[in-house]
Amino acid sequence: MQRWMAAAVFLAAAISWLAHSPPTTAQPKDGPSPEAFMTPDGMELIGLFHPTRNAKDNKPSEAPVVVFLYPPGIDQDMTKGDWASLAKKLNQNGYHVFQFDWRGHGKSKNIKDKDKFWGNTYLNRGQLSFNKYIRGGPPKMPLKGDLDIKDLGTNAVRYMPAYLNDLAGVRFLLDTKNDKGELNTSSIYFVGAGDAAALGFAWLAAEWTRPQVAPNVNQLGIGIPRYEYVPQPLVGGIFNEAGNDYGGAVWLTASRPASFPETTIKRWVTDQRKIRENNPMLFLYAEKDAKGRADSSFYFDQVLVAKPRKGSNLTELPQTFMHDVKGAEKLQGVKLLGERTESNIVEYFAAIQKTRARIAAKPREYKDLYFVDVLTFGLRP
Repeated sequence: MQRWMAAAVFLAAAISWLAHSPPTTAQPKDGPSPEAFMTPDGMELIGLFHPTRNAKDNKPSEAPVVVFLYPPGIDQDMTKGDWASLAKKLNQNGYHVFQFDWRGHGKSKNIKDKDKFWGNTYLNRGQLSFNKYIRGGPPKMPLKGDLDIKDLGTNAVRYMPAYLNDLAGVRFLLDTKNDKGELNTSSIYFVGAGDAAALGFAWLAAEWTRPQVAPNVNQLGIGIPRYEYVPQPLVGGIFNEAGNDYGGAVWLTASRPASFPETTIKRWVTDQRKIRENNPMLFLYAEKDAKGRADSSFYFDQVLVAKPRKGSNLTELPQTFMHDVKGAEKLQGVKLLGERTESNIVEYFAAIQKTRARIAAKPREYKDLYFVDVLTFGLRP
């Protein structure tokens, strides 16, 4: 075991391989199953669900789920990189795995509900419109029934905050599976690469303003029919935040696109200190990648302040680490995956899950997709 993993008492005591005999009954079918699901603004996304055969006590309904996030961009999709090997290793150690293609990537190009896509006010507010960047979109009357990232051209980075609504679709799908007894969304983990780290931080900021369980009529208030967007104000008392459901994240060469300002990302964690206190993270970068180290340090030292200076009112984060990958030279992002890195990811999650394993699944009961109002989180077109 590497010294960086052994340094914390928590990890030293908790890291272990989940070595037990596979159960012999109620097994899921072999291989991942394709999943088509919707975003709140009418995009149909395509994903793959990899069920584990090694759920503790033969209960898939109590097994955590790991979500893969590759960096959005031209020529990127969920098949690029050795994600399949990591998924297999996680499955073997008791984790369900879900991966998907962002809108406009891979096979996720179908605008299923044109009215919702082009007409919703959460991504389309006159000059504050994200869809204005799509070639053939507003102010014209759009006729396109599909979206390719190439349609965004040089504005692909400016459009990136809209992908938070893809994550809303992912979370809604996982909660639906949770309520069917297929997995446990009380413990969700991320493995992401590159710019996906910025999306992950934005998503956590949003999840700490959303209820874990669908609010009832009294919480919604008079005349409000349903929970429609994040962060929708609620009445009727305190609720448990969905941010509690995230066990941790591993970021491979974490980076930040220009559409996610440094000050905005820092403010998310300043406003929601529960991110740093409850969502541990591991930042990995190649040993000779100076930029990768600097970008990881931005999140580790400046955003999370994982090791605050003496006299600070912040406490040190014992489960959050930043470390180089030996032998990786200057490889970045998904290319850091390999047997050694995969083993470290599994060990890191296992250490955290040792404590979270007692958190039982709970019904989420969301019946409708909800939007993420990205403007309220400081992201502008």
